[in-house]
Amino acid sequence: MDELFGRDEECSRLTAVLDDARRGMSGVLVLRGGPGSGKSALLDHLHVTAAADFEIMRFDAVESEAELGFAALHQLLRPHLSRLSKLPDPQGDALCQVFGLQERTSPPDRFLVALAALGLMAARSDDRPLLCLVDDAQWLDGESAAVLAFVARRLHADSITMVFSARDQIHCVDHLAGLPEMAVVGLRAEAAGHLLESVVSGALDPDVRGRIVASTGGSPLALIEAARELNADQLSGEAPLPEPIPLGRALERVYLREVLALPPQTRTLLLTSAADPTSDPNVLWRAGPKLGFDVGAAAAAEERFLLSIREIVKFRHPLIRSAVYYGAPLARRARVHAALAEVAADLGAIDLRAWHLAAAATDPDDDVAAELDRAAVRTRDRGDWTGSSSFLSRAASLTADQSTRARLLLKAAEASVMAGAPGRAQALLDEAAVHRLDRLSNGLAQRARARVHRLTGAPAAATDALLSAARELGTVDLRLARDILVEALVQAQISGSLAPQGASRRGVAEAARSLPLPAGMPATTGDVVLEADTAVHLEGLAGAGPLLKQAIKAVRHEESTAPELFQWLAAACSHATILGDDVTLHELARRLHTEATRQGAVIPLALALSHTALSELIAGHITESERLFDQRAALEEARGSQQDLGALLVAAWRGRFEEARALTEAVREHVARTGQGYQLVFLDYARCVVELSRCRYNEAYLSLEGQIGDTSQVKFALVDMVEAAARSGRRDEALDVLEELSRLTDRTPVPGLLGDLARARALTTPDPSSAEPLYRLAVRHHEDARGPLRLARSHQLYGEWLRRERRPKDARRELRTAYELFDEMGAQGHAARTAQELSAAGATPPRAANAPGRGDQLTPQEARVAHLAAGGATNGEIAAQLYVSVHTVDYHLRKVFRKLDIHSRRELADRRDRITSA
Repeated sequence: MDELFGRDEECSRLTAVLDDARRGMSGVLVLRGGPGSGKSALLDHLHVTAAADFEIMRFDAVESEAELGFAALHQLLRPHLSRLSKLPDPQGDALCQVFGLQERTSPPDRFLVALAALGLMAARSDDRPLLCLVDDAQWLDGESAAVLAFVARRLHADSITMVFSARDQIHCVDHLAGLPEMAVVGLRAEAAGHLLESVVSGALDPDVRGRIVASTGGSPLALIEAARELNADQLSGEAPLPEPIPLGRALERVYLREVLALPPQTRTLLLTSAADPTSDPNVLWRAGPKLGFDVGAAAAAEERFLLSIREIVKFRHPLIRSAVYYGAPLARRARVHAALAEVAADLGAIDLRAWHLAAAATDPDDDVAAELDRAAVRTRDRGDWTGSSSFLSRAASLTADQSTRARLLLKAAEASVMAGAPGRAQALLDEAAVHRLDRLSNGLAQRARARVHRLTGAPAAATDALLSAARELGTVDLRLARDILVEALVQAQISGSLAPQGASRRGVAEAARSLPLPAGMPATTGDVVLEADTAVHLEGLAGAGPLLKQAIKAVRHEESTAPELFQWLAAACSHATILGDDVTLHELARRLHTEATRQGAVIPLALALSHTALSELIAGHITESERLFDQRAALEEARGSQQDLGALLVAAWRGRFEEARALTEAVREHVARTGQGYQLVFLDYARCVVELSRCRYNEAYLSLEGQIGDTSQVKFALVDMVEAAARSGRRDEALDVLEELSRLTDRTPVPGLLGDLARARALTTPDPSSAEPLYRLAVRHHEDARGPLRLARSHQLYGEWLRRERRPKDARRELRTAYELFDEMGAQGHAARTAQELSAAGATPPRAANAPGRGDQLTPQEARVAHLAAGGATNGEIAAQLYVSVHTVDYHLRKVFRKLDIHSRRELADRRDRITSA
């Protein structure tokens, strides 16, 4: 190809990517460069090179399709839906819903759609390697861009290669950011000159050649098109060159002049092709009789290489399509769109019909606006939030009534938020603000702004906007206002200690108190949750305890179909933590996890994994906690984010102190960047765990010094604070925390807290004769508590006390029990502390059975796969939990077996508690 002159290096790299796929490995590459730099030619080269031994998916994006959600996914995946049976049901159902093959009452989760796309592409590569090419990715619709970028990030051991071409500084850059890139820049002067010579049939003056190369910057397309545009005299130097040489917009005018020289029927065919976002030849030929052209009209355009008509209609370059469409008078474009609307109606494409009707409208038209509004609902139900927003914003532009227009713009903004497009949402909100908004609309606008802030990682600003929305709506729709306050509660909790004054949970409580539920209005579960949270922040736990329990009970009895269930369950988990009720926390977290998994709801699933993992951690089920935290980390990684808090907590309990120190800095940086202040308290708790296991009691106390209080989320650590204070000579502080723990246990007399209270009293009593019965009482209560951690700690501290009381034999008995429990759960930090005490008591400490050996050191992803496989999960189940393909799971398992020198899953299960990552 002429366009590949001087591209040997780029072609070699592309060939290497294909060779990786032939060897069973995946490859991803984004070609970046300006228009006309040769990106499309490189994709064409790749297409031809791979045709013999690759299954090829290709999509050439065009600007007009950028507002049609999932357009690229339709073209890439629809031919392969026969393999849907290989996907888990939730994923297959989500993809069917997107393609209009299944109807549901709520939109599909985009994350499930992305997992389905990954699974379908992996299944398609079973027979032979798969090559997915996406040209002009800057024009991808937002939904397809997000899904394809997700797939690209999750490929590992699949025979799949994905290559995108994209211009710089275009909206989809955010989706492709971080993927491997190759810059496609202008050719060097010598190569550019050779390319120019190859396309000029006559004489080419050296000075002319130099000027053209310099003017085009070595752009292959610009070189080729300049050679076509300039006449023989200009190229030979006998006539002056035009100034400037046609480039960019000037090149569009060149194309337009070429189009205007064509017969009228051909020009109409070109305009129809440019106006049709489906690029379907069938649509083109159906529109022909309505617009006065037939198949013969294509000949003149094809002879000039303006477009080709095969399986799809394709322009030689997007600039040609742009020149044809925008160079046509408005009246002609409207006529073409009206004809295409009739074709869409004949084909049953009612949403596409609405889109063309809108493009054909030149004046406000309430009937078309109503049709667009209905289309927005249908596209929303298929999960196409981008398309829904586009329909609504166009409906607004065709609506004469100002209040209706504002309402439609607000709905469009909300849809853009759901599409993950905060910039577009803010622009729509700004447009809506031009119109006079009533209190209801203004409140809804504030809620939409809050969700924009949430998307951009500003939870405090989101809380502030939600409070403004609730205040605005309080006099016109109290029920909606109070529901918004529950949403504000969640955002304020995320901000935690970083919440500014007025946007904290107390600020939400004050707003709720100013918007009381009137007599006679039935209270919803949301109202009960809000009242309980309000009471605890304004009146303290003493008065709020019964309300918190009432709220938890109400959430327990809610139906799984309640739309607000996830929000309520999240609040109830927080309430159980405030009450120190580890049993109820575990129950609620498990339900949140079950419901989120069943419904495929990603954000609630992330929250559920955090709550469930924490519940397992404080119980001492560290391996299970690590598995859940790993799943949360994998989920965040798949979404292009990062979550290190779980890894920090596990590292602290595992006794991996250097790793914990490094992760502490990573968490601090993440908190500073995102404003997620809630993580800071758990960061401090991790530090407390590390310091206690190293017997650094003063540092342990200081790490949690500010975390005492009614709304503390670390009530399970109160007994640790008593220990740290008592053993660092802070008796008064120890007694203060003991009093706090005593009041909490009176309200929540669960075995865990009852044992904590007995152990704390043993630690603080000055009378040795009183201490021993209290330690024994702590052990008895903790034998009934969830998990072994509290029991191990009570045996540990009892044994340490016995040694200090010069009773080494009794001390060795308790310390051996503690050591065995710590070792079995993998809490190596406290196992090491206990081993030191055993040595001091005259015993030879046993070697840790579960201390990881060097051969067990796996990568984090290998460890995740190994844990799940050891627990009995199939490869398909592991793939679904870690958001990768089955091929990738199989690849990691082979490496795990080799590193651990094992040959079966049974052997892997036997070593489950020794699995760790490097």
